[in-house]
Amino acid sequence: MTENVSVEIKEELRKKLGDYIEELRNKKNYGFNQLAMKSGVNVRSLNEIINGKAKKVNPFHLKKLAKALNVDYKEFYKIVGYLDEDEKIVPNAEIAFNFKRVPVYENISAGYGAAESDILDYISLPNYQGTFTGDIFAVQVHGDSMENTIEDKSIVFIKKDAEIQNKKIGAFIVNNNAYLKRYFEDEHGVFLRSDNREYRDIEIKAGDDFIVVGKYIGSFIREE
Repeated sequence: MTENVSVEIKEELRKKLGDYIEELRNKKNYGFNQLAMKSGVNVRSLNEIINGKAKKVNPFHLKKLAKALNVDYKEFYKIVGYLDEDEKIVPNAEIAFNFKRVPVYENISAGYGAAESDILDYISLPNYQGTFTGDIFAVQVHGDSMENTIEDKSIVFIKKDAEIQNKKIGAFIVNNNAYLKRYFEDEHGVFLRSDNREYRDIEIKAGDDFIVVGKYIGSFIREE
């Protein structure tokens, strides 16, 4: 979106997109924070998009901004190259605009078991560059332990049985408790760490029942 649902955009296209959104914002007489609130796109992401700093632009953010600014989201998609002028998906090696249907579970443990009866919903996602290839499931985050990286109420996507490199985020089960944390391994041992440093590290001990469920590959805030 990558560790998010998105594809890298060329610098000149990022600037063009940002300038256009800023023009629309001014026409609506929306303040910056007002547009963030109306669209549901967080202030940091909106600032990066408008200033052309967002190398990877979440397509869901573009849809939200288009709705708030009362324009067709396809206008934004054309600017960044997701669609051509005939509103056809651009057929090139950089953008594989296929969609994948991803099951949503109540929690990580349910996703790990992957019983069909436990599926709450499905989400169809643009599968850019094979980001969502493989066995993928989604859950909603509750809490602020990964704050600044993953917001409370975000929908997160987990790729099952994928290798998790040191200091990367993954889904884990420790002694029947499920966690979305950053994996740390050093000379002192193995730990699961929250990005919100108000939370203590979870040390993985020799006798623990430790399961690596999968790798975190992206997230977004779902519209109500």
